[in-house]
Amino acid sequence: MIQKQTVVIIGAGPAGLTAAYELAIQGSEYNIIVLEADQQVGGISKTVDYKGNKIDIGGHRFFSKSDTVLNWWQHFLPLDSASSEVLTTYQKKTKKVTVDRAASEHEPKMLLRPRKSRIYYNKKFFEYPLKLSFTTLWKIGVVKSVKILFSIIYRRFKPIKNEQSLEDFYINRFGDELYKTFFKAYTQKVWGKPCCDIDAQWGRQRVQGLGLRSIVKHYLVTRFYTAGQAFMSSSTERSLSEYFLYPEEGPGQLWDKVAQACRREGVDIRCQHMVEGVLSEDWQVNKVSVVNKATNDTYELNCDLIISSMAIRDLAKSFGDGLPLEVKDIATNLEYRDFVIVGLLIDGSDLSNISSIDDNWLYIQDSSVTLGRLQLFHNWSPNMVANENHLWVGAEYFCQQGDDLWSMADNDLIQLATKELEVLGLIDASMKLDGVVVRMPKAYPSYVGTYNSLESAQAYFDRFDNLFLVGRNGMHKYNNQDHSMLTAMEAVKNILTGETGKDNIWEVNTEQDYFEK
Repeated sequence: MIQKQTVVIIGAGPAGLTAAYELAIQGSEYNIIVLEADQQVGGISKTVDYKGNKIDIGGHRFFSKSDTVLNWWQHFLPLDSASSEVLTTYQKKTKKVTVDRAASEHEPKMLLRPRKSRIYYNKKFFEYPLKLSFTTLWKIGVVKSVKILFSIIYRRFKPIKNEQSLEDFYINRFGDELYKTFFKAYTQKVWGKPCCDIDAQWGRQRVQGLGLRSIVKHYLVTRFYTAGQAFMSSSTERSLSEYFLYPEEGPGQLWDKVAQACRREGVDIRCQHMVEGVLSEDWQVNKVSVVNKATNDTYELNCDLIISSMAIRDLAKSFGDGLPLEVKDIATNLEYRDFVIVGLLIDGSDLSNISSIDDNWLYIQDSSVTLGRLQLFHNWSPNMVANENHLWVGAEYFCQQGDDLWSMADNDLIQLATKELEVLGLIDASMKLDGVVVRMPKAYPSYVGTYNSLESAQAYFDRFDNLFLVGRNGMHKYNNQDHSMLTAMEAVKNILTGETGKDNIWEVNTEQDYFEK
């Protein structure tokens, strides 16, 4: 009998669970153990349930340019019948994405949802992405519109050479005036740092394909697109997709289904089990030290392979004193942006401004409030709110662990969010029925601190033949959910083929077709 190799997967988010499932169904010679520090699977893609009202942390639109990922999602959550008909019609025309079947009436399913997000600036709503229209120019004002136009033209002929910062990136694509109007203050609110202190790579990765030419082209082209075409078109930029898929009870519904499938395949998923130590010898990781947070017991696991989606900063700490000082310094000084979301249950029977808003979320660029973004969960899916007569929203605050926002008492945060929504003219404070606070540490890896030296730390960890870094925090890359999954798929491919190189994993979300031509 062949001895099975033990694979330890650190983290049960999209990357970790994708790796566990793919390895389980493709390789029978592995004993797979998933260690998750949280009480539930899903990572930042989990769904938090509060009295039947569901919170999607950060908002997860299920859209991808990868057919593999789109079909993978469908495998676990089939489309509802209406969405299936739309996409099946489109599939016949384009041969893109197989729609195997529609979900039965009582089966968990995916919904096809319209994408709508707007910017709230100067007490007015603007389309996001910005659309070149008379309405937009009128809201901005004639004088500012002229300044914006001329600054764009100027930067076409006099671009900033050798882009270093996010500020350079934005100015080259949108001009100085539009940058100061819509990007400068909001970006600092989100990241806690001015754009000039953030690496330009953030923009290249997160605003791929989004420039003035794309905005104009998109505005014209989408006049003629059907729902299925706008969702599925491979030429549609990620930030411009008109439709997306969405689990009817939030993203965690999908990852709960994946975890169930993993367990059926023999995967051992251990929640509330946190890795605190990694032992290695001769460039081979051979053991992990684990804390059971429920019992405070510590134990060790021998392993043949490790797939890690834990934050690089935490991974480095788990290596202890054996880590080279340079790598330790780089990893220790990588920065993250933390996140607080305040769920507010609103009485929907009393007509208000918020009841007429059909956006998925609003970008709040009003300087009079601390609020960064507002989710409207009832617009993501009707099943996100327990009572159809209520509205369920999430006020999002970007912060750092230990600062005033993060440390504020829950009741004070609920009061703050209620007051700020009232200041914005969206609700009357008396409409608030209930509230809850959810904190998410390390929600977003920041492209500041020692980020520019990350390649040195990457090269060190990649020297371990049996260690594979995947996912958003595991690679300190601001990946979307689909990219995190693809990094896991590449890692599994390497394990199954015996490939010890890691370049293919790090190249995910850097391929040329994601960039503006």
